[in-house]
Amino acid sequence: ALQVWTLYLLFAFIPPVKAVPTKDLFPDIPFKLFSSFVQNNFSSEITLATVLTILFSLTNNVDILNLHARAKNPRLQDEYSVPVNGWIRALSTAIKAHLDAKIGLRNMEDTQLFNASDNQQHLSSSMQISNISRKLDEMITILDLDPYKRNSSTMQLLKPISTSEIEPVLLICPARLTCSTHHKNCIGRAIHVLTCERDRTQVTLLKGIKLYENASIVAGSCTNCKAIYYADHKNPQLSPKDKLFYNNAKYVKIGQSIWADRTFTNMIVNSVYHFHASTTAYTEFWNYTFSNGAENIYSPISWRQVWKAFIEETVRQISVSMNTFLQVPDNISTEAVTKEAYEQLGQNGLIGQSLDYSCNECTHPYKATADFITPADDAAVVGIDENRAVPPLQQNAENTELQNIDNNTMETENSVEPDVKMVVIDGIVMGPTHCAYEDCSVKLANARTGVFYNYFVAPRFYCVETLCAPCGVVIAWTKFAKSEGASQIMDFLEDIYPTPESRPSYVCIDKACVVLKHLIRSRNWNMWKATTRFIVDSYHYINHRVGDYLCRTYCNPSPLNGSAPNLVVVERDINGNPHYKRAFNTQTCEQLNAWLGGFQGILNRMSVDNFNWTTHALLYIHTQRVIQKQNKKNNQIQNEQPVQMGQPPYDDEVEIDGIEIDRVD
Repeated sequence: ALQVWTLYLLFAFIPPVKAVPTKDLFPDIPFKLFSSFVQNNFSSEITLATVLTILFSLTNNVDILNLHARAKNPRLQDEYSVPVNGWIRALSTAIKAHLDAKIGLRNMEDTQLFNASDNQQHLSSSMQISNISRKLDEMITILDLDPYKRNSSTMQLLKPISTSEIEPVLLICPARLTCSTHHKNCIGRAIHVLTCERDRTQVTLLKGIKLYENASIVAGSCTNCKAIYYADHKNPQLSPKDKLFYNNAKYVKIGQSIWADRTFTNMIVNSVYHFHASTTAYTEFWNYTFSNGAENIYSPISWRQVWKAFIEETVRQISVSMNTFLQVPDNISTEAVTKEAYEQLGQNGLIGQSLDYSCNECTHPYKATADFITPADDAAVVGIDENRAVPPLQQNAENTELQNIDNNTMETENSVEPDVKMVVIDGIVMGPTHCAYEDCSVKLANARTGVFYNYFVAPRFYCVETLCAPCGVVIAWTKFAKSEGASQIMDFLEDIYPTPESRPSYVCIDKACVVLKHLIRSRNWNMWKATTRFIVDSYHYINHRVGDYLCRTYCNPSPLNGSAPNLVVVERDINGNPHYKRAFNTQTCEQLNAWLGGFQGILNRMSVDNFNWTTHALLYIHTQRVIQKQNKKNNQIQNEQPVQMGQPPYDDEVEIDGIEIDRVD
């Protein structure tokens, strides 16, 4: 007991450690003093914006203020005081240039920093800077931003100025002014406050990279239809238990008591898209960057809140593009929201309006005849066989059988539309788990561990199949449960192109010859041959043509002899000699998969519903950005200069979010 009391007394007399503040308080002077200084030193026409610009220029440049103070207060014998020194003049010059630029935009004279007694019109530029510098020096003293604290001979360096005392009070309320219910008595009716002052919920708000505590939630309602309006959604009158997402919401709820603005949610989407970041990785980044060592230690966010923010943002981005809204039951789980989102917005894997999209990289005018015919072998490929012999076909039983099929032309007849379109289809091995029962691919109720009873492992969907235009636009996607077979591929294509009028002229796939055999043997070829030809990309074709008669004869992606005029275009070399070049990029799916494969580790751990929505959202966003880049490129070509002869319509290297991929076709 004596030892315990001795230790207690010892610790009791140890002086407590006091944390050294990392920031100085914001200037806290009477407004009357500040106002009097402004009125006496600046123009009577000075604006509030100009005054605040000067004030915040001082509080955000404490290093300049420290240097200025040291130059004013000499310590060595050969030093002397310079009140208007180079440091304060540098700040004055920057402030004046900034204000001059702003004032010039409003067609005003730059007289706000001078009063009548300054005689600005008689001052040179250098004297004007000196005049402003003296005013800033005096303003520093009034704001108590002098490191020497006026009469003290000891310099105490200014620390960064805290803005916590001037943070705004934020209310999270509906952005709508009137009721949106389609009822004759609701049209134009104002929305009134629903929540009482004492019942308003206090939440945390993430706005950009700043966190605000104690933001207030204020809901509204229509006095006629009783619909309830929140900042991010509406509970309609006819279905009050439903939640209608607002696409233009400024703030969205991402946790029980945490909201975020659209800048924050958009940062998450961009991080996931560009950096292949998981929600856990982004959470770690945020907490280590903005929660540790901050002025007011930010409350760490969780991966669930980051995931909810991703869902809220992607739902709104896609809803805006589709000109619709998502409506779900209120108070459902986030996974249930992803299920509803894919069912309402996913279009069974179809990506927005990309089905009808066309550009000069995926759509060409139809040509009935070749520009010129070369003596090359029918199996020779542009860009590969110009200077080498084509290996002969190896005969086998299957090739002998296929040589007896109907030898009608496989060229697109162009009976439907004047343009030739190509699509490219390919798969990437990835997917969520599903039921292991034979011929069943239903999602599992809970497969987080992946192993059951120490011996059973839930199977995964075999691959994600994507359908793209040669320019990189994703048209549609789906999951194949067991394999990437010819029948699954044709089912996918028939879902996307149900009528002959909708079908493309060419379908490029690495196993087009297998698909073609399937169509011929299943007697479905007659449904496709009038509109569509199946070709193999050049990388796989040069291997297939040696042992596969059907592939060698009908699936050449760019015949060197010009026998398929819509698959090649003519270019001229520097000497003016014509030569063929591939008309379409047949490697677009490979390039997409190089980017999409970066999400494999993230997506494979998801449930089916989360996998569906995340994959769809990423491909949708990717498509929108490809279209934006294509439109920008086309505008630059039209407005600046035409494409020079010999320049390909696409680069030899494609960069998708930092991954450079050579085009090999």
